[in-house]
Amino acid sequence: MEVVIDGSTGLAAGGATFREVFETVRREVSGRRRIVVSYALDGEVIGRERLEALSKEAPAEDALLEVRTADPFKLALETLSGLQGHLANMDRALDTAAQQYAAGEYTRTLEKLEECFHGWEILIRAVRDVGTLSSADYFSMAAEGETIDLSIRRLQAALLRFETALETKDVPRLNDIARSELLPQVARWRTVVSVLGLHVAQESGDPS
Repeated sequence: MEVVIDGSTGLAAGGATFREVFETVRREVSGRRRIVVSYALDGEVIGRERLEALSKEAPAEDALLEVRTADPFKLALETLSGLQGHLANMDRALDTAAQQYAAGEYTRTLEKLEECFHGWEILIRAVRDVGTLSSADYFSMAAEGETIDLSIRRLQAALLRFETALETKDVPRLNDIARSELLPQVARWRTVVSVLGLHVAQESGDPS
C-alpha cells in the first residue's frame, strides 16, 4: 500500500490492518507537530463511519492512501478569530431579542432566543476544539480569576435552564435568563477567547 502525506511519498506504513496503518500515519504526523484532517482511499474521501469500518480490514497492496494534514495551532487561531465575530453576532441577537420582547413580539422573541441558544452551543464546541488542538489545560488556565473549565460549566448550567424554558416556550423566563445570565457572558467570553489566543500563539512559537 502506498501512503502519500500532503503530496509526499516514502512513508513505510505497512500493517496487517488499516488500524495499524492509521496509527503509523498518526505517529508520523504527530512528530511533525501536525494533525490529520482527512484521508482518501483510492481517490475517495473516507468519512468517520467508513474509517471505523476499515480499521479491521487488510489494505490491498496496490491501494493508495492520501493523507491531508494541518497545523493544529493555525487551526486553533483561525477558530478563535471566528469566535470574536461570533460573539459580536450573539451580542446583537440578544439585544434584538430584548427589543422584540419589550415590543410584545413574543413569537419573534422565541425564534431569536432559540437562535441564540444554538449560538452558545457552537461557542462551547469551538472552545473545546481549541483546547484539544492546542493542548490547553482548562482546569488551570484562567481568565479574570476563573478557570476556563469553570467558565464552561457555568455557561452550560445557564444553557440547561435556558433549554428547559425553550421546551416549554416560557418567553418571560427566557427573556430573564438571556438578560441576567447570558448577556453578561458575552463580555466574559470575549476575554476568554483573548486569553486562549495568547496561549495558542505562545505554544505555536509565534508571540505576535
